[in-house]
Amino acid sequence: MSRLGCKCGEGMYRSDDPSPYIVYIYYKEEADNAMKDNPEITLNDFLTGWDEKHDCDRDYMVRPEPVDYWFCPVCKRVYEVQYIPGGRWLRIYHRSDVAAPESLEDWKQIYFMTDTEVYDATEEDWEIRLSDYLQRHDNVQYYLSPDEKTVHALDKATEKVLFSYELEESWSPSSEE
Repeated sequence: MSRLGCKCGEGMYRSDDPSPYIVYIYYKEEADNAMKDNPEITLNDFLTGWDEKHDCDRDYMVRPEPVDYWFCPVCKRVYEVQYIPGGRWLRIYHRSDVAAPESLEDWKQIYFMTDTEVYDATEEDWEIRLSDYLQRHDNVQYYLSPDEKTVHALDKATEKVLFSYELEESWSPSSEE
């Protein structure tokens, strides 16, 4: 069982299923590459890193090191955490009222999926394809700034910013050396 304490004092745990504390965050390119390689990839296979087409493990998340994401439902912070035993947080984002730029052209689109939404989708259809899931959950689109310090959540229909996140703190393993 994993646990993480939020800066606001909330204790977050992975023992609940679905967990209100777990979120999955992928760059759009990561999901696009998985669907390009296998248009039939299921949501579950994508999230668990299973390549059914080649009957093997596969890492769809392309990052410098393995990471996991946690969400505090109390203060709405998002934590990027090392996905290793005894790992620690790498980045903490907090909700803010950051002004949106005029253009998000250089920004990366990201997918933000809650464990609860994923659980509901797979309970309804265990074999739901990643592409179908993303189409059904695209009312809010998330964009990450080029420096990865700001995230804007946009209403797809109106293109208005619903809320934003700003990098609050970051830590790098190399800063300990």
